Amino acid sequence: MEYFELSQSRLVENAIEIIGLDKERYPYRMSKEDFQALDKLKVAYFSGREFEEICEILVYPTFLVSDRLKRLLELHEKQCRFKGLQLFPTAQESGQYPLYWIPCFPELDCLHPDTVILDNGFADRLVLDSRKLADRPVFRIPGLVEYKVVVSLPVAEGILRRRCYGVGLRRLEVV
Repeated sequence: MEYFELSQSRLVENAIEIIGLDKERYPYRMSKEDFQALDKLKVAYFSGREFEEICEILVYPTFLVSDRLKRLLELHEKQCRFKGLQLFPTAQESGQYPLYWIPCFPELDCLHPDTVILDNGFADRLVLDSRKLADRPVFRIPGLVEYKVVVSLPVAEGILRRRCYGVGLRRLEVV
């Protein structure tokens, strides 16, 4: 089976910026404990300026997926848990009120020994061990500095069929 890293596309230049969200409570690398401490739904704000891009994935201050992408991920992985973040614009003329979800993906320790991790903890080359994957459709790789979400080929195809804006998919090596 083929697997892909799920991320915000590098082509997104002006993703919406969430205002006033506590970075201590909503860290970049959200742990299960951090996730459990969150409210089921939180309200936050964004500027609503016309040049901001409302993407399906946001990565700052924490990994967030749109409501549409959440529904797709839930179809494939029943173990995913989500907590909501309803955004309101500070500019009244915006008229857009995106709903994002903070995911808690199941973790899967599946790195092959050929994986290259730099001294600073970032992955230079990700190689997945096919014996450890067990055909999981969606999971997160633990133990890295970066927040790495991996999806299977059927999930990636579903994302592409729906033309999700601002989603990056990078094919990973599986040995």
